[in-house]
Amino acid sequence: MTRGRRQGWFSSPRVRRVLARIVVVIGLVLGLIGLLTARWGLLFAGILIIGLGAAMGPARIRRG
Repeated sequence: MTRGRRQGWFSSPRVRRVLARIVVVIGLVLGLIGLLTARWGLLFAGILIIGLGAAMGPARIRRG
């Protein structure tokens, strides 16, 4: 019998999509707060977090 390769919980596309959406929403909230209060550091951090969330999406799964 051959055993399949065990994959972690993070390799599931559904889990990655949910986590990516959560990270993007956090980035949007930070960016909106930074824009409304003119705190440019928060706006910049929000933009970076949105990019991180986009990079975490399910399209980034690499299979060997």
